[in-house]
Amino acid sequence: MTGATNAQYVTVAVSNAAAADGGTGGSGSIRLGLLAGDVNGNRAVTLADVLGVSTPLTQPVAGANYLRDVNANGTLSLADTMFVNAELTQALPVP
Repeated sequence: MTGATNAQYVTVAVSNAAAADGGTGGSGSIRLGLLAGDVNGNRAVTLADVLGVSTPLTQPVAGANYLRDVNANGTLSLADTMFVNAELTQALPVP
């Protein structure tokens, strides 16, 4: 996705989507909140996010912890913790 900035909501819409059973022509939309550093999904960057990123340092990224890899380099590292710490107190606006 391009053109999206931090701490905002975006709506993603699709049309002519193909279904898993072979059907076509479906459409829909979803509203997403984008907030860098919000690894627990509560719409605010708090100490809980920093602790959530700090705890599993040096672990490889997997399905259970991929949201904690905020710099998307494939490893949970001090850089992820520093990034989240720099975003403390940021929050999404009330929907």
